This record gives sequence, C-alpha cells and structure tokens, in this order.
Amino acid sequence: MTERPAIYVYRYFFAGEEAGEGRLEIRPLEAGVKATLTAEVNLPLPKTRQRWQTETDAEGFSQYFAERVEGRESRVFTVERLEEEGVVLVSQGKESLAFPFVAPYHDPLSLLLALPGLALEPGDVARFPMPGGRVYVERLSDLEVGGRPRQHYRLRPGLTLVQLEEGLPVRIAQQVGDHVFEAVLQGVEEPKRRRRWV
Repeated sequence: MTERPAIYVYRYFFAGEEAGEGRLEIRPLEAGVKATLTAEVNLPLPKTRQRWQTETDAEGFSQYFAERVEGRESRVFTVERLEEEGVVLVSQGKESLAFPFVAPYHDPLSLLLALPGLALEPGDVARFPMPGGRVYVERLSDLEVGGRPRQHYRLRPGLTLVQLEEGLPVRIAQQVGDHVFEAVLQGVEEPKRRRRWV
C-alpha cells in the first residue's frame, strides 16, 4: 500500500449510522511491513476498542498477528510463525497451541494489504491458507464511483466486500447479522516523526 510510513483514517458505519473511527498505520520494514489498525467501535452495545497488528515477510505473508479487543472484558489472540522450529504458535489468554508450519499464510490484516498486489482478473478466485482454515478472494467486476475506477473483491468465508482505488482500500463492507458494517476511507496522514534523544 505504501513505500513510506502512512496512516489511513477510516469512518465506520453500521446499518447506515455512524459507528466509530479507525486508524491503520503502515510502516515498511527491511523485508515486509508492520501494520497496526486501532479502532473505536460504537455499535449499539457493547462499545469496544480493538487493535490488530501484523508483521509480514517480503512476500506479504503473515509472520506475526495480534488481536486485542477491550469492551466488557478484554481478550488477546496472537499467531506467530516460528519457521526455525517449524511451527505456528497460536495463543489466547494463557493457553497456547503449536501447529506444524506447512505453508505461508495470511491473517485478516495481511490479506487486506496483499489485495493490491494480486494478479486477478474479474471472475478469478484465489485461495489462501489462514490459521484454522482458508480464505477465498474473488475479483468482481470493476466499479466506477465519482468518475474514478475501483477494483472490487469478495472475501469468503464471512462475506466481506473490499473496494480499492489506486491500490488503497477505500471501502470495506461486511454483513453483521441483519445489517452491514462499513469502513470508508476519510483521508491519509503522514505519521509524526519520533524524536531521538541523544
């Protein structure tokens, strides 16, 4: 998505009503990227603060993923690829499980970052491993919104629709119960430089 650090600001909507805001910060690493999505979600109940973090390898596959949700209670879920040991370590709370590392895989955030680089034509479907299963990415027919072309993808399971404009996810929609949850890009910021103390 970016060769330089950037922050993408999203507005959330649920059933057409405003439902919070999210900030996706992406920083290139020596090989791959580190991305952090921090979201304040004000759905009817409960209100939550959510944070997802991914670190990818040079091909864009997940090396480390963490999800933290704070609401009525807090929960943390992590998935770490330990190639030297040949395992994927999945942790939730105090429990950890190790699975054999068979092939590179995506987490939800690394997959979103990988979409602009997929060589799919409308009608094509790609399948990617994910911890605990797999995800299918289908390229739909392109759209035109406000005179600008958008690439359109459907992700399953979970039925998520993603629209890209110039390689950026500008609209993400997901079915939640009987309603639609949407994230709409509002703007792009440059991260503040961190001060170095000498």
